[in-house]
Amino acid sequence: MHNRPRALIWSAAATFVVGLILVLNDSAAGWIFFIIGLSYIGASTRAGQTWAASNPSLARWGLIGVTLLLVLLVVVVGAVFLLK
Repeated sequence: MHNRPRALIWSAAATFVVGLILVLNDSAAGWIFFIIGLSYIGASTRAGQTWAASNPSLARWGLIGVTLLLVLLVVVVGAVFLLK
């Protein structure tokens, strides 16, 4: 295994654990880290890497899209709670 996939796995695991800890502490921001960590763990598996190698731009935009949609979701939910 090369250094880059190993670093991706460690960063995904760290993001996942931080998200899990924040969710257990009743922090809404933990869900963002939790879902991003899960998506990056999925991207770092052998099947995910095979698919990403055959569709590199789609994989990149998929991960960027998941991240942006989660940020947008938090902003909308935060706005709803602030307006109540």
